[in-house]
Amino acid sequence: MFKKVGRMVVLLIGSAVLGALLLTLVFCLPVSFMRQHVMTSVESMIPDEDALEKQEKPFLRYLWSERETYTDVIMVQNAIERVEGKNAYEHAMWAYHYDLEEDVWTPENSLKAIYEGKSTDDMFLHMYARYWHGYLVYLKPLLMVFDWSQIVVLGVVLQLCLMAVLIICSVRRGQAGVGIATVAGFLFMKPALVLISLDMSVCWIITLGALLTMVLKHEKLESGKTYPELFLMIGILVAYFDFLTYPVVTLGFPLCAYFLMQKGDTLKRKLQKLIGYSICWGGGYAGMWGMKWLIADLTLHTGTIRDAAWSIIGRTEAIGGRSRMNGGWYVISLNFQEYRWELYTVMAVMVALFVAITLLVALGKGVDWRKALGELLVYALVFCIPFMWIIVVQHHSALHARFTFRIISVAALAMISFGISLIQTIFSEKCKKS
Repeated sequence: MFKKVGRMVVLLIGSAVLGALLLTLVFCLPVSFMRQHVMTSVESMIPDEDALEKQEKPFLRYLWSERETYTDVIMVQNAIERVEGKNAYEHAMWAYHYDLEEDVWTPENSLKAIYEGKSTDDMFLHMYARYWHGYLVYLKPLLMVFDWSQIVVLGVVLQLCLMAVLIICSVRRGQAGVGIATVAGFLFMKPALVLISLDMSVCWIITLGALLTMVLKHEKLESGKTYPELFLMIGILVAYFDFLTYPVVTLGFPLCAYFLMQKGDTLKRKLQKLIGYSICWGGGYAGMWGMKWLIADLTLHTGTIRDAAWSIIGRTEAIGGRSRMNGGWYVISLNFQEYRWELYTVMAVMVALFVAITLLVALGKGVDWRKALGELLVYALVFCIPFMWIIVVQHHSALHARFTFRIISVAALAMISFGISLIQTIFSEKCKKS
């Protein structure tokens, strides 16, 4: 036990050191080509209201009006900034960017102003040291070769390829349920917007990578008892690359995939794994964030630990003077409001009917009700994860409901996975009888 914990601590520390080194190295790259490639895409990637009104295709108009450009622009700004007198390591730890405003960030307007020729000498220099900004490890090199819009296209192709490979591999490995459940859960994330966003795609790409690893290496991971390390690594990668968008998806989807693939465990063992893997993911996620604050403070005296502590207090406080639970329910309702299309209501009803019908069929086919109840308990706990997250970090989930609502897809996935699990049980019972 202590040996495994020690190995995981070494993995965490090693990841932090490697992460800091990679960021420092990419900040050694010249930014002239990056700036040129960004500036050629500014008008197309940040369309103004007039351009949106002139867009004749409703779907494209919807995509560009709903797209989360705020964080995408910050990512691009961080990639192209080069502050005079600051070395590569300082850039890696501080994450500088210029803005027109001193107190309220306006990244879209600021980048447009730079595009129109405004000097950064007349702007305010901001730092964003709380985050790793690990996305710069791939974004900066890509911007040296491609423009912003081309990178978005590459991201779409990558995500579609990963999903296609996941489906093919899950079918070939006899785990078709994993591929089906993943795609079905993705539909509850406003998938088109995820595909075209630099920021919103990060957690989804990590999730797909984790699921593909699990499908291909499940027996090896299970026999080698290395699933704890995998979940720890998922948490580390999310903390490093993500911009605090919808991280719980990277926990909920792999958990559901694991329980769909791993059969034969007792209910007690399943609950132990559910709790244990969640703790490993949380340790990687929180630990990697903490390592950034520690490294930055120890080397540059950035005050990041104090800043992060106050940020955590603010982001987790109850919303609007409400009590914790009352505020939590209110913020949950705010996140549900992001599903404005009636299509999502229809999809939710279809999922509920799917679960109800499969449960009735399973019981009618003689499946042990205690076994079915045990499966239900496991997936019900996964179902609760996104709502528990919202209640805990409700201030952030209210402020950024526009993208945090995607964690609700975990609840939909848990229901779908439960139904698929019942189908698997029905077929396994038939095989036993035959």
